[in-house]
Amino acid sequence: MTPDTILTNARALTMSPVRPRAQAVAIAGGRVAWVGSSEDAKSLVRPGAKVIDCAGGTLLPGFHDAHIHLPAYASSLAGVDCGVSSIDELKSAIRLRASNTSDGEWIRASGYDETALSEARHPTRWDLDAAAPNHPVRLDHRSGHGCVLNSAALARVGIGDSTDEPPGATIVRDLNTGQPSGLLLEMSDYLSDRIPSPSYEEIEDSVRRASRILLSNGITSIQDATHHNSVRRWELFDKLRSSIDDMPRITMMPGFRNLAEFTRHGLHFGSGDSRLRIGHAKLMVTASSGRQTPSHDELRHAVSRCAESGFPAAIHAVERETIISAADSIKRANENTGAPLRHRLEHCSEGNPDVIESVTRSSAWVVTQPGFVHHGGDRYLKTVEDSIRAHLYPVGALVRAGVRVAFGSDAPVSDPNPMPALQAAVTRLTSQGRSLGPNQAIDLADALAAYTIGAAASSCLEDSLGTIEPGMLADLTLFGEDILSVAPTDIHELKPVMTILGGKVVMTR
Repeated sequence: MTPDTILTNARALTMSPVRPRAQAVAIAGGRVAWVGSSEDAKSLVRPGAKVIDCAGGTLLPGFHDAHIHLPAYASSLAGVDCGVSSIDELKSAIRLRASNTSDGEWIRASGYDETALSEARHPTRWDLDAAAPNHPVRLDHRSGHGCVLNSAALARVGIGDSTDEPPGATIVRDLNTGQPSGLLLEMSDYLSDRIPSPSYEEIEDSVRRASRILLSNGITSIQDATHHNSVRRWELFDKLRSSIDDMPRITMMPGFRNLAEFTRHGLHFGSGDSRLRIGHAKLMVTASSGRQTPSHDELRHAVSRCAESGFPAAIHAVERETIISAADSIKRANENTGAPLRHRLEHCSEGNPDVIESVTRSSAWVVTQPGFVHHGGDRYLKTVEDSIRAHLYPVGALVRAGVRVAFGSDAPVSDPNPMPALQAAVTRLTSQGRSLGPNQAIDLADALAAYTIGAAASSCLEDSLGTIEPGMLADLTLFGEDILSVAPTDIHELKPVMTILGGKVVMTR
């Protein structure tokens, strides 16, 4: 096939063991057609072909975010940004939005972190009442696992003094009166059915904005890991990709509770096409309420059900106990399956040696977020006990143990930009330059692999994404610098100068 685009004079890091370095890449029909030297590329140039001079910059496979929450990230861009340093600032931001919002309409805000607030506490319903007494307000915690509702919002969703908590969730109450304080933990499922969704036009606008940001950061593929993904969400994504031309490729994980619905609609692991496909079944196991939910036996049964349905499981597991439980559930499912599936542990945040041993025995893949070391590391240094701190997001220990590792951002919990995450994986430095578990560092080549071929392979996409070699989809990102020569502490400042999606240039800087 005659190339339609040729990139020359590049330092291409192909992530392919066959030819790890190259100078030139030819693209035809949206796929890589040839990889070689700039000199040999001259013979491929034909009339009408676009020739892009990379001027010695680094050419990489497009970044693949293996764990993100696209609708929530897009929604956060449209809501009130509450990543502030005091409750007074938070109230001012919400008050400003309320002044431009009709009475009775919902106000959505996100990004607060109680450890970053000067008051060192969660906001309450009464704080939000003072800022917006005439509007229902939902304020999401930066972690995505908690939120605060004001009094009007609590009334709208039916939470009062005698409301029972859903399994695994917590309605935090005032110690003196017993009234709900407004803080809700692990209650996103409960609220999703009771808070009105934005209009399709609002969703489309915010997803288009999110797509531009992702592509500008060199991210050409994502895996949406929202645990309540349904067939309705799949249909929404399908509609969005029809109306938004330049949108990263999406692998959507079905929520475990909705798995039967997907199979009834003929949607199985790998269903779809190169732009939108079905991925792992997403499960949650938490211990935020003081006990593991679901129980170990229930989790084992759930993973077995996924495997019996042909779906590998992707299990949200943060705490030591939940990771060990999830790893054991995966190990047992693999023992009972003729051809073990590519099950995954999402986050694997507390990686003490016994955790690493359990994960290694399970043969699970780990999709983790080194960006949390950069963005949240200073908070961890203040709030996490010494015995755990050195083992947070244990990329180094996992790689040394032979565990297959992939990276994601968990946006909107963290910024989706891969560069701070790559820097943190290499240096283990926080945004303030403080060291957090330096023994967990890996080299830049391994970090780049975890954000490209590792991320693609974590969803069984290594035959089409993650490397630059003939036959692969032509998703590429170009940096102006030789990134292997950049000081490790400067990696977070790097920005792609070009992003190519399916052979089409979709971003230049």
